[in-house]
Amino acid sequence: MKDFDFEYVCVQVNHHKNIARTIAEYQKDGWRLHTYQATGDPNWINHYLLFQREISW
Repeated sequence: MKDFDFEYVCVQVNHHKNIARTIAEYQKDGWRLHTYQATGDPNWINHYLLFQREISW
């Protein structure tokens, strides 16, 4: 039986139009979207994507 650990990377996306492209790029490298968060005010919003992938030992 294999043991798995996870590694994470958080990516800031400044414009909502770039979210889908960013997710697709990370998925090609074996990452999956774990969490999405948007913060800011109506005039300036930052989008944060937390990606996760398994590391096998």
